[in-house]
Amino acid sequence: MVPKSAKRSSQTAGTHPTGTGAFPNFVRLVERYKRAVVGIEVISGQSIQRSFSFGFPWERTTPPGTRTVNIGTGFVFDPHGYILTNEHVVSGATSIMLRLYGKKDPVRAQVVGSDPIHDIAVLKANVATPETILRIGRSKDIKVGEWVVAIGSPLGLDHSVTVGIISAIERPLQIGSREYPNLLQTDAAINRGNSGGPLINLKGDVVGMNTAVSQSSQGIGFAISADVLRDTVKRLVPRT
Repeated sequence: MVPKSAKRSSQTAGTHPTGTGAFPNFVRLVERYKRAVVGIEVISGQSIQRSFSFGFPWERTTPPGTRTVNIGTGFVFDPHGYILTNEHVVSGATSIMLRLYGKKDPVRAQVVGSDPIHDIAVLKANVATPETILRIGRSKDIKVGEWVVAIGSPLGLDHSVTVGIISAIERPLQIGSREYPNLLQTDAAINRGNSGGPLINLKGDVVGMNTAVSQSSQGIGFAISADVLRDTVKRLVPRT
């Protein structure tokens, strides 16, 4: 005869499996927050050429005077419709267009504040704020080994989802004149066009903003940590 307590334990284990075969169900998380993520297309009136050992090779080198198209990602983080992205995505832009989930026509956006040193920019567009926005979390809550989800526009494929874990925290990097303190390292797949997109934990909090990837290795991506994002946003977002 099996004790009642043993029966309850067996049933619980069957309902919530543990061990190597157990993975989180990411469907509900993605369904809730995907509308807060936008694809970004930038048109510049000048050629851009940079050489980074780390970073996204999204810049196209073209003859002077031609139009350069850059791609990236952003996400709505404020109920007033402000959108966060990387400064390098929108740098030198003459036109910024947003691609919204479920919408056919792009929407024009403008930069309302930027921090080139820390590679953060805030955009604003005349769009309806999604029912659920993405909240910026706190860096102290981030643990190495926790699951994270990246939503973005790699290669222009809007609202693509990849998953991985936090591989390391507090990775400092300098890319050209930009300083990236306390970067998060992740093995979630990040590619050209993911730049500026959210890195989300299982609670739905933004723990980082996808910013750079090693061009010489796979499975090594970097995101600006939540605390850096929050401190910068306080300075960049206009308050009335």
